Amino acid sequence: MSQATATFPLVELEPSMAEACARMTFPVYRHLLSLRPAPRHPEQGDDQLIQPVGFVARSDEGPVGFALAELPLGASASIPELLSLFVRPESRNRGVGTALLERLERHLGERGFEEVKAVYMGNRPGNAALSRVFAKRGWSAPEVRTVTLRFSPRGARDTPWYGRVRLSQEYQIFPWTELTPGEREQLQRSQADSRWIPAGLVPWDHDFHSFDPVSSVGLRYRGQVVGWVINHRVPPATVRFTCSFMRKDLGRRGRILPLYTASLERLEAAGCTDCLFITPMVFPTMVDFVRNRCAPWTGVLTETYGVSKRLASRG
Repeated sequence: MSQATATFPLVELEPSMAEACARMTFPVYRHLLSLRPAPRHPEQGDDQLIQPVGFVARSDEGPVGFALAELPLGASASIPELLSLFVRPESRNRGVGTALLERLERHLGERGFEEVKAVYMGNRPGNAALSRVFAKRGWSAPEVRTVTLRFSPRGARDTPWYGRVRLSQEYQIFPWTELTPGEREQLQRSQADSRWIPAGLVPWDHDFHSFDPVSSVGLRYRGQVVGWVINHRVPPATVRFTCSFMRKDLGRRGRILPLYTASLERLEAAGCTDCLFITPMVFPTMVDFVRNRCAPWTGVLTETYGVSKRLASRG
């Protein structure tokens, strides 16, 4: 038995503990503390159900540490993910985080899972301690997963591309709310025929629920929809640029940039002051755009890191 488990008993999360544990995880995950199957991010249009699971380190006064994870559900089940790991400041450096992670790993192995993963944001005060916990438990070395730029619509005016590219009269930028049913059907039919939209950037994966109607825009070329920028509101008052794409044969010479400009103009007019570009490393052109054509002029650039561990399955 570790020192932490001897000092602070570990118990599996129960719905009755939700209120006591709420401040020990991120606000966007607090709806998972009921332990009912639910989407991870319903506020962003996510409808994929996951099963929450958690473990709590307790003292006589209440919880001192908490680990929250998700178990995949359904036919598209994938790898379980650690969502948050927190230890109260007065109880740190006593092995609590390590013990919680060990207990979670054992639970997942007993459920038959062979791997667990986690993603965390860079440049946070607790990252050094978190990295030590992962290293103690034999997790992989961190790898950059995404780059994130936080900026304001007004600040985007300082970038070298804002408002610089003009489109000919053959192009029409329009609010995504005005996409017609016929245009949506045509997009889906053409994608089924030729797969011209990369995986992860098809618009109907992102606009089926709660996309931002102010700043989400599309582009028509000679009457056909060929590009889009689809955004979402992230509580309390941030707009995230979720999905942007331009048909490959038309995307040269920065023709998608007017869509960003139009989107940001709409946000500035609406009084928005906080935006996010979150770009996975699997889209290197967009990563280069954020790092080299945005970050030197505006906003704060951070990275997210991914780690994982193979488990000894006991299922």
